[in-house]
Amino acid sequence: MVVQGNRMEDLCETYVQWLKRYPLRPLEQDLVLTQSNGIAQWLKQTLAQDERDGGCGIAAAIDAMLPGQFVWQSYCAVLPGLSKQTVYDKQGLTWRLYRLLGIWELDQLAPMLTAYMQADSLPMERLQLARQLADLYDQYQVFRPDWLAAWEQGRDVLPDQQGNDRALPPSQQWQPGLWRALCADIIAQDPIEGWSQASRTALHQRFMTACSQLQERPAGMPRRVVVFGMSSLP
Repeated sequence: MVVQGNRMEDLCETYVQWLKRYPLRPLEQDLVLTQSNGIAQWLKQTLAQDERDGGCGIAAAIDAMLPGQFVWQSYCAVLPGLSKQTVYDKQGLTWRLYRLLGIWELDQLAPMLTAYMQADSLPMERLQLARQLADLYDQYQVFRPDWLAAWEQGRDVLPDQQGNDRALPPSQQWQPGLWRALCADIIAQDPIEGWSQASRTALHQRFMTACSQLQERPAGMPRRVVVFGMSSLP
């Protein structure tokens, strides 16, 4: 069910009425996904208001979570042996990139980055660049996994939603090469237990395949999920 509105208060009032009409079982938690922790706190405070002010009088048994956290929780529930954290996590990528930026030949691998990294660059400057690159590839894993999949196959293109390949601008051609070098370094590491070496792109494909074979809701997954106040989702 999708309910749209341009006032958060109206959406919250609709949510309150819906909760009263369709309550969950005692001690069962409602899972609410929000786009920020701030919206989650606002929602809880609003629900805790008196019923005369549009609230429930109490805000209890509500588990607020960011969408990315819920997606990973879903992966863990469906894919056995999945590690709680992957080496493709942004924090893990940051420190891996920090190490690799000190040994990579950037003038050959990613010429555009030589303006940011020199031989005499300070460790803090290298760390700042590693954080920016990790954030970039982390967003690609969420919003454009099709790009990363194409780059891993050696195709330096930008697939669109129709499956057509667009040419990569010359100024951005360093990105596929850097991603492949990063993946190669991860694969070259000693095997780690579970699925920790799988990117989110690969995990999502395995997750969708596993979901198509499910006969019932996996243990630990909620019976319903409320996505509140989300302006957009990848």
